[in-house]
Amino acid sequence: MEASVASTHQIQYIRCWEAAASALPARRALCSVAASLMMMMIEIVGAVEARPLTPDPGAWRPMAYADLQRPSAQAATYLDIWKDAVDSNNRAYAAAGDRRFTAGNAPATEAHFVIWSTRRSVVLSVLDTAPGCTVKQVGVHAHATVKLCPTRVAIYEGIQVRTMDAGRSCFLELAPGAPPDPAASVAYASYDVAARTLKTGMILDHRAVEGCSLDIPLHRQ
Repeated sequence: MEASVASTHQIQYIRCWEAAASALPARRALCSVAASLMMMMIEIVGAVEARPLTPDPGAWRPMAYADLQRPSAQAATYLDIWKDAVDSNNRAYAAAGDRRFTAGNAPATEAHFVIWSTRRSVVLSVLDTAPGCTVKQVGVHAHATVKLCPTRVAIYEGIQVRTMDAGRSCFLELAPGAPPDPAASVAYASYDVAARTLKTGMILDHRAVEGCSLDIPLHRQ
C-alpha cells in the first residue's frame, strides 16, 4: 500500500537582517529573538547531522522510540517535528480536567526510523497520543496494541528542515510494564534508495499485520 506525502508544513528557516545602529528597539528585540531561534534550529539539525552514516539503508530495521512526555536532548529532534501536535495533546488533557502533566507534556510517545547521509538526512516519525490515534488490532498474548497514528517525514538539509504529513501508519504500543520482544512483535522500516521510498511493516505475535505495510515515496523537490 502506498501512502501519500502532503507538504503541509513549509520549509522552516530563520533570517535575521542586522539592524542599523538607529534601529527601533522593537526591531532589535525581534532580531535577537530570531537569532535565538536560529541557534535552537542549528542545535536540532546538528543533532541529526552528527550521527554516523547509515549503512545499507535498504535493510529492514526496528523502529526506535522516544518519550516526548519528558523533553530531553535525545528526543529534541522528534519533539520539534511534532511540537504543534504535542501542544494540542496537552490542551486536550487540560480541557478534560487532567492537569497532572503541567510540569511536562501529556503522554506522548514517538517511533522513528532515520537515514543519515552526508547531504540529506530523513526521519520517518509516528506519534502516539490518546486523542490522535485509533486502535487497529489488540494482541492479547503479545501484550501489545496496534494503533493507527499520525505520521510525518522530516528532511534535513543544512539548517533547512522540510516537514511533510504522511497520513497515518501503524504504531506498536506495548502494554504498561510489558518487556519488548522484537522476535515476536516489532515495527520496522527500510529505505529503497533507487525508488526514493520509505517502507514500513509490522509483526504482532509472529504474524504480519495487514494494512501496516506501507510505501511512502519521497518525491523530488
